[in-house]
Amino acid sequence: MLFSKFISPCVVILTLILTMGCGSGGSDNKDIITLDSQYYKDIYHWNMSKGLSFSLLGRGINMGNFLESPNYEGEWNNGLTIQASDFKNISQSGFASVRIPVRWNAHTLLTDPYTIEEAFMARVQEVVDQAIQEGLKVIINAHHFDELFYDNKNFEFHRSRLLAFWDQISKRFPLNQYDVDQLIFEFLNEPHGNVTVIEWNHLIAELTERLWITNANTQNNILGQRKVMIGTADWGGPSKLYQLALPSRSNVKNTIITVHFYEPFAFTHQGASWVDGAKAWIGTRWIGSEPDQQVLFDYLDSIEAWNTQIGHGFEINIGEFGVFSQHSKPEDQRAWTAFIAREAEKRGFSWHYWEYSSGFGAYDPDSEKWRTALLEGLIPESTDH
Repeated sequence: MLFSKFISPCVVILTLILTMGCGSGGSDNKDIITLDSQYYKDIYHWNMSKGLSFSLLGRGINMGNFLESPNYEGEWNNGLTIQASDFKNISQSGFASVRIPVRWNAHTLLTDPYTIEEAFMARVQEVVDQAIQEGLKVIINAHHFDELFYDNKNFEFHRSRLLAFWDQISKRFPLNQYDVDQLIFEFLNEPHGNVTVIEWNHLIAELTERLWITNANTQNNILGQRKVMIGTADWGGPSKLYQLALPSRSNVKNTIITVHFYEPFAFTHQGASWVDGAKAWIGTRWIGSEPDQQVLFDYLDSIEAWNTQIGHGFEINIGEFGVFSQHSKPEDQRAWTAFIAREAEKRGFSWHYWEYSSGFGAYDPDSEKWRTALLEGLIPESTDH
């Protein structure tokens, strides 16, 4: 998630140019939602199985702004921490899986072997166990590794730390305790900066070798092979899919491809304090008009086209998508969310909404209720058969 990240001026300028023609601009209250009401219905029949009949991960949600906070859990959520009851709530509301962002780099030694603090590792394990106990599939990742992305002078040092993190995580979550389809590893969230396309391809090769060969006793044995989730360089968007070079050991049984989706950016991030220029976007609309939809169709179709190539056929996961709530209109947020979710389901893509609570959140921890507009977009009304 682009939370507390700084977007370069060129990205902001490009976004402004693109969104001038793809979002329903301005704050004209006369604009009404034109999205077909079928998007709020379970037209692809995912409700009964939560999408698990069509994908490994089904419908999911991100536990954002908890364990990837800079210093401690709750730092970004007014002291709130993840509770076991959150996973019960998520499961009972129609979700099949959760993605748990983790900032390992804030909780490790800075000297070899870069040991992860035991208290933090235990807390991550506790949260994973709580989710699994509610029948949810779980993804854990390495999130906000800013030193790796931006510390030019010490890149190799931070690269070694990343490899060490996953060695330790592999030992902590062995296949004989965490089933092959129950827990998925996502090596690195939104590679960018120093982690260029070329460097990311090198890292994927090395990380998969470490996981499935070096740590074969815990992650690649008679019990199965740990599934991994791999995203794209340049912030995880779909545009770099065609430059993703997977090692020969990656296949449809052990690898899920994930992309993040926040288009049009000026709509989804309007007023976001951590994005330069976002204040000027306040009032940007998304009403589901044909031009609104076509831009998103083009992105989604490009993902599908990439996956039809020989040797592909991976599960595609929309690992993050969402709209910052503070300034967007609830009806626009509902429409955009429903459109992305249903179009993903149409293509057999699993998805994880960003996020459970906080700024993009579908759940309001103060009222202890789901935000109706968002839940209606994510978990649609069942259709008559």
